[in-house]
Amino acid sequence: MVGYDSEIQRSWMGRLSHTVTAFVWGGVENVRRYFHLREENALLAEQNQYLMRVLSLEGRRTQDTLSLPAGRQRKGGDNWTGLPAQIVKHQFKGDHSYYLLDKGAEDGVQADCGVVTPRGVVGVVEAVSPHYSYVRSFFSVGMTVSVREDSTGVTGPMVWDGKGRSGARIRSIPHHILIPPGREIRTSSYSALFPPDIPVGVTGQTRISPDGTQDIELNLYEDPARLRYVVIVSRTWRDEIRQLEQ
Repeated sequence: MVGYDSEIQRSWMGRLSHTVTAFVWGGVENVRRYFHLREENALLAEQNQYLMRVLSLEGRRTQDTLSLPAGRQRKGGDNWTGLPAQIVKHQFKGDHSYYLLDKGAEDGVQADCGVVTPRGVVGVVEAVSPHYSYVRSFFSVGMTVSVREDSTGVTGPMVWDGKGRSGARIRSIPHHILIPPGREIRTSSYSALFPPDIPVGVTGQTRISPDGTQDIELNLYEDPARLRYVVIVSRTWRDEIRQLEQ
């Protein structure tokens, strides 16, 4: 009787084991999708938070407006508009890399709009069709972005180092300014394409260039090969600013 009960127990445990195994393996894909969806939702939430900061009426705009006499208020100060977009294709090849985005002229996108994420600069819109945008990636020869380091207040042009998709350098820093490794670098307020205060990376080693200035290595935050969502940004009244500059 004991042997019979043991046989039943082993049979029941075997069936339970197969059932649990089937459940686990059958649910693996669902679990993967669940966590992937959570990751995408987190990315979208981060993008939306950044977009709200770009479009916010608080901060500098509020201070500027309140500080001006009645009847002489600025029209919003240094404002930016933003449009979330998804990358539908990217290519990293040689000295010229690009992205295709799922937003175009019918969404209000124009050439010379900047493309960013909360963790870096992606590139610049070079051409648009009704429904898509062609973006020249930062990882291209000739692309420069104005950046700054807070503790010194120094600004300089950030360029791709030409070696991979995680490195850049800041050029033409005066030799007497010391910026040690590990300092965070952000976009400056001097750019007509990118909003200020976007964190882009941390400093590495410093090298003296032939003209006597410093080149500072920069380890970028964003991995361009893993990007899926970006924000297309445009400075309000940029055409007016360009006309004055000309």
